[in-house]
Amino acid sequence: MENAQPSPYLLAAEAAAYLRLEERTINNMRWRGEGPSYRKHGGKVIYHRDDLDAWSRTRDAGSGHTNDNDSDEDD
Repeated sequence: MENAQPSPYLLAAEAAAYLRLEERTINNMRWRGEGPSYRKHGGKVIYHRDDLDAWSRTRDAGSGHTNDNDSDEDD
């Protein structure tokens, strides 16, 4: 099976690298219930790439620009 696709399941260290986080950060988020969805296979915590992507999309910070000072008044 030389044409096998890479597994979509990542261990915590791999998932952290995928998200550009420290492994400790993703572990802490998991313990607090704030991180990406995870699964347990054979007692190992694993993350599916689709779950990591979905979680990342919920973290979109936008442009950071707001128009709070805009008004309709003429100067």
